[in-house]
Amino acid sequence: MRYYEFTQRGNLRYRSVRRLQEPSVEPVSVSQAKEHLRIDASFSDDDLYLQTLITAARVWVENAADRTLIRSQWQLKFDMFPSNDIELRRPPVMSDPVVVTYVPSNTGDYTPVAFTDFRTDRDSEPQVIRPQWNGSWPTARGAENDVTITYWAGYGESGDDVPAAARHTILMLVAHWYTAREAVTPGGMNPVPLGVEALMGTINWGQYR
Repeated sequence: MRYYEFTQRGNLRYRSVRRLQEPSVEPVSVSQAKEHLRIDASFSDDDLYLQTLITAARVWVENAADRTLIRSQWQLKFDMFPSNDIELRRPPVMSDPVVVTYVPSNTGDYTPVAFTDFRTDRDSEPQVIRPQWNGSWPTARGAENDVTITYWAGYGESGDDVPAAARHTILMLVAHWYTAREAVTPGGMNPVPLGVEALMGTINWGQYR
């Protein structure tokens, strides 16, 4: 059995997960970051730098919480279907249809799985897809990346849709990185400030089931 075929918590490990489409906006704006940093709105020399810090902070929060903040498209790949549930990583999953395709054993072409053959459990944490009652996933060929799941995740398309704790965490990180522009502080290798850790605890999924 290959390493990616081992099951964890009853689910087959994915071969890859990647973001196909980046968010169109960030959870906080440059003007909001300036207000947080008490930078005069008329000072624009650091606007591009602040925008870079905001994006980096958003990615940090998403990775730490294993969530998606702003509407983005994700894709999971497996070599074969698991026995039942497939966890949709980087929740929350949006209401858009989940698209499942696979390569059957008798063809080399990707074939869609009809949406009527599986259901999306949006009440699960994280959300999962599973076959319909008394049904099962089709048999894939089993070569690398033969099963593909594509879906949209995020709290919404606007920063206002993102939880306040996540937005404030981004602002705190931006402020910290804007002030301390080296990898470590002069006093030593200090961890992420406690305030950030405390806020992250309110939005982190923790370990999946």
